[in-house]
Formats: sequence, structure tokens, C-alpha cells
Amino acid sequence: MGMINVSSQAGDFTNISNNFIEYYMTDANGDFVKLYLYLAMLSQAGRPITVTDIADHMSCTEKDVCRAIRYWIKVDVLSLSYSEDGEVTGITLRSLKRPDMELTSDLRLIDFGLVDTKKNPAQTAGGKKDRTTGDKNGGEKVEEALHVTETETEDAIHAPRKKQPTKEELASKLEDKELSNLISEAEAYCERELSQKELNSLIYIKDQLRFSFDLCEYLLEYCAEIKKTSFSYIEKVAKNWYEEGITNRSDAAEYSERYLTLYSKILKNMGITNRFSPAPVEKKYIDKWTGEYGFQEGFIIEACKRAITNHPNGVTFPYVNKILEDWYKSGVHSFEDISRLDEEHRVKKSAASDIGMSGGTGRNNNDKLRELEDFFLNGGSDS
Repeated sequence: MGMINVSSQAGDFTNISNNFIEYYMTDANGDFVKLYLYLAMLSQAGRPITVTDIADHMSCTEKDVCRAIRYWIKVDVLSLSYSEDGEVTGITLRSLKRPDMELTSDLRLIDFGLVDTKKNPAQTAGGKKDRTTGDKNGGEKVEEALHVTETETEDAIHAPRKKQPTKEELASKLEDKELSNLISEAEAYCERELSQKELNSLIYIKDQLRFSFDLCEYLLEYCAEIKKTSFSYIEKVAKNWYEEGITNRSDAAEYSERYLTLYSKILKNMGITNRFSPAPVEKKYIDKWTGEYGFQEGFIIEACKRAITNHPNGVTFPYVNKILEDWYKSGVHSFEDISRLDEEHRVKKSAASDIGMSGGTGRNNNDKLRELEDFFLNGGSDS
């Protein structure tokens, strides 16, 4: 692929669209947001660039760049222009409008919010007192949501920022026999000689993340097994393990097995294909579904499929949680129970529609209500 011109419909594009920040940024993967910001800067500079240059600048693979661009195209944030030969020649940052917020779900499920704003703020987030801004136009709700987010993540462990070793430090580290052995293994697994940048990543994992030789070895083995040998990916896995508190091979193997099964299936069925692990808040939802609610994998996957069917352009974990919460409160223990709830919902909706068509008053309304009452008194069957 040759040089690609980046431009914007707004001409002199010096600021980030408020609609991007308010409606598009929050639902996107962080790496996708970083790519958009970088493209916005390039559009202002007006200089052409290659996908390889973008990948090098962002320390990721070209596939990661293309995946992010495809995501933004899908949600109408970016558009591409082509040459007569069908080659991509440009990326355009589109003028953004507020997306359609109307839910497509017949169930009218709540698709946002981490807390019940009708409750006393002092009772949210584990009973901690909430902060407010004094803004009469929804400021309290914004602060309440922010407060819950903070309390959910305040105990999270974050991987340290990578430090680049000096030439002297690097020369000293290369004398370490353990590191030399790891370099040899990494080159064998990756089937190439490590670049300086990749070598720095390996040193970061071993020294700053404090991975043992055995854990480093398993990390390389695991990534090679799933055919992900770019060091940007290997480093992301290492950071994730660090933040999960994984310190040995057995813990890493157990975690990886779980990731390759339930976690990956949930993300895939929610249409999330740009990252390999759920975020900490998302993991809390999954743990709630399997722990507190006690749902097996099949029920969770069914909820994910329904959620993405009802809301294909932006399904969220709170949306899926609302489906599973309703099933839990309704005593769902089998797929037959789900079918029963679906039928009850269909009957209620049909009866409500018939009542509405009759004008909402009078004898027809009473007849419909009696029919509906008889239906449920007879166990949901006609008699």
C-alpha cells in the first residue's frame, strides 16, 4: 500500500469534534481512540503517511491499524477514498453528528448507567458518600457515574510505564545469562532476530514487570501457540498478566485457559474483536454473571447474542447485564424458561397493542384485560 493522504471535511481541522468525545469515544477501544487522535493531527499537518509509519509510531502492527480504521468506518467516523485501480489513497475524518440513540430492542432494556440514579447517592458504590457538582442539569448523575467508575477501579494494579535502557544499561543487561537465554528462545519462537525495540520490550517484561525466567518462557510459548508473535501483542499480554497479579506459570496457564474459553467467547459474541481480554469493569460483570447469578456459559452467550441483535452498533456490558439480571430475577434455570418469558412478553405486548388500538377505554379494554388475566391464570395456555 502506498502513501495515504489524510484530510477532514471540516477543512482546517484543529480540534476534536465534541460529538466524537461525547458519543463515539467512550464506546471505543482505547487503541482505536489513539489512532483517531493521531489521524486528526495528521489531517491538520496535511502530510501523507503510510500504514507502516502509523503502526511504527503507535507501537502496534499494521493489522491493528487496519482493524481500528475498519471500526471507525463502520460507525461512520472515517471514510476512505480510492484510486481508479482500487487502491486506498485517502482517509477522511467525517463531520460527526449525534448517533441515533433509539433502542431497537422490543424489551426496551436500559443500555447505559452503572448505578440507579433514583437511589440515594450516599447508598451507591458500597455505601460511600457521593460527590456532586451542584449542576442542576444532570451534574449529580454525571458525578455519580464517575464515582462508581472510580470505586470500581481504585484498587486496580497498573503496569509501570516502560523505561528505555541507556546504551550502558543495555550492554550490562546483555551480560546476564538468563536474559541471553530468553533472547535466544524469543528468536526461536518468533522465527526472527529481535530488533532493538523488541529487545527493549523483553527487558521491560523481565525487569520492570519482574517476570521470572519461567514465566517469561511460558509467555513466549503461549503467544507463539496462538500465533501472535508481534512484541506489541506479547507486551500487552504481559501487562495484562501483571495487572491480574499473575506471578508464575501455573497461574498464567489457568488464566490463559479461561481467557481462551469464556472471556473470548463473550467478547466475540458482543462483536468485540479488537482486544484479547475484557477490561477490569467488564470482568466484574462476567464474574457476577457466573458467580452471583450462577449462569452457565450458554445462557451468557445467548444474552450476548440477543444484545448485539437488538443493538448492533454499540452493545455494552450494562446492556447484557440487564438481560441476565431480568432472567435471574425471573428464576430462569433453562432455555425453556427463557422461551416462556419470551412468550409472556409477546402476549403482553400484543394485548397492550390491542388495547391501544381500541382507544384505551371502554368495554373492549375490559375484555382484553380479562382475556389476558385468564391466560395467565390457566398457566399460559388456552382453554
